[in-house]
Amino acid sequence: MEVGNHADPSSARGEEMLRAATVLIVEDEQLVALDLKGHLERLGYRVMDMVASGAEACDTASRTQPDLILMDVRLEGPMDGIEAAQRIRQVCEAPIVFLTAYSDAATLERAKQVEPYGYLVKPFAPSDLHAAIQMALYKGNVDRALRESYANLRAILDAQRHGTVMLDADFRLQFASTAACRMTGVHDAPAPGRSLADFLPLSAEQLAALVEISRRPPGQRSKLPLVLEGDSPRPRSLEIEILDDPRHDGGRILFLYDVSPLVDLRRQLDADAALANIVGKCPAMRHVFQIIQEVARVDSTVLIEGETGTGKELVARAIHRLGHRRDQPFVAINCAGLSEELAASQLFGHRRGSFTGAVNDQQGLFEAAHGGTLLLDEIGDLPLRVQTTLLRVLEEHAVLRLGESQPRAVDVRVLAATHRDLAREAAEQRFRQDLLYRIRVARVRLPALRERREDLPLLVRAFLADHAATTGKRVDGISDEAMAVLLDYAWPGNVRELRNALEYAVIHMHRSVVEPDDLPPELLEIMPLADQEDPGSAEEDRLQAALRRARGNRTRAAALLGISRATLYRRLRELGLDDA
Repeated sequence: MEVGNHADPSSARGEEMLRAATVLIVEDEQLVALDLKGHLERLGYRVMDMVASGAEACDTASRTQPDLILMDVRLEGPMDGIEAAQRIRQVCEAPIVFLTAYSDAATLERAKQVEPYGYLVKPFAPSDLHAAIQMALYKGNVDRALRESYANLRAILDAQRHGTVMLDADFRLQFASTAACRMTGVHDAPAPGRSLADFLPLSAEQLAALVEISRRPPGQRSKLPLVLEGDSPRPRSLEIEILDDPRHDGGRILFLYDVSPLVDLRRQLDADAALANIVGKCPAMRHVFQIIQEVARVDSTVLIEGETGTGKELVARAIHRLGHRRDQPFVAINCAGLSEELAASQLFGHRRGSFTGAVNDQQGLFEAAHGGTLLLDEIGDLPLRVQTTLLRVLEEHAVLRLGESQPRAVDVRVLAATHRDLAREAAEQRFRQDLLYRIRVARVRLPALRERREDLPLLVRAFLADHAATTGKRVDGISDEAMAVLLDYAWPGNVRELRNALEYAVIHMHRSVVEPDDLPPELLEIMPLADQEDPGSAEEDRLQAALRRARGNRTRAAALLGISRATLYRRLRELGLDDA
């Protein structure tokens, strides 16, 4: 009969079913075995077999699957009853009750290791045997039901697409579903009680973030992102949701979600808005991407123009990386602040003794970049005499080191970058006109960040991800209020200033979402309004910016503007912004 189908043992029918259970007797003394058989049959049990050795017990239990086994501890042969019970446990779920004349401490300790359902010391009364069998069958029935419930629960959890991990109050592993093992690349889940780190490769910062999130009230918990590097061609991206375990105080249940397909899709969508680490999707940036791809296919000199911080060196590196010189050196020099002698030495090299301090022969950057690309950043600051030499190098494809008489051939693609208006500089004779014509064969103009505000969300997401990776801090995103501050700011330092501002925010943030208070203080300042009539678009923009930052709170907006609340109301009425 199936133990799992027993009725409630407290009922008369349940007791009758327990008494009808099949019993295997393992006893090497024939008379004792026959005596046990008689007792059991008088009590209403059915003895299915009697065997005398451990080996026979293992074979019979495996074949017949009895409801209960009465096992003598001392058996003839190489296998005693305790060893036989250990092997039977692997092939049969029947509860085992030990019958023995030995109750010494060593025997009891060995018997405990197989977790028997009873231990009767001979001689015993038939009523003691009956009570021991009834309790063993009852406990076996309960254990069977628990095992079936556990198996059903595990099957349900394993069928889920998300993984499930259960932890105790000390974040030690209690359970991990098959799906969780598959996500983490673990073939066999660690045994209960092992550290969570044995299962999930969390850094110290990530583990601290997980603990911190778990201590928040349930309604304030956010998911923890995790990227797992493994043997697969691409890393696996997971999100971990943390819930309280209602069964245990301090216990936690982790739900693991594989978000790799979403990350891949987002990466694919973002790929259309990025080129070689340059992010943007506005029309001006798409035009920049197009020019980069066009000029990368040729070796023409390119002039990259744009304000400081717009990413001119990134464009130069993109041109190099997309061109046929990609496997050759990329060398960059900032020409700003270089003296004539130092600039010439840096670019073209020098011979020992050619000037004071030239203690060794030194190749210049043109030679260092041979076969590759040389970026002359801020070329507008290059001294005029060096500009003359540079023009000759560009025309002759050879450099002459200071102090030498023989030129050296160089094969270098030259890219130049500047924040200056070189045409005006040339008109005012601060830059050579002929050099300007030579370097601007192709041109790339980078827009200022204030001209491409629609790219701010893309840039913010990219920079926050970078800063989260480098600092080890958890960053879920940026609040709408903080984003409004970024959108309102003029960004005189362009993309470089944005990147640095977000790094400041990540370092100073105490939550997982960037808030306005996390941003550098200069971003929060609004130009105060004088208490006088000053209608116009500039004033309207400042008023609306203040209201956005104050989330509609006019008292706070007035404070940001440095005016009274009454003045703010009057200005709003005059500009037709009463409903703002």
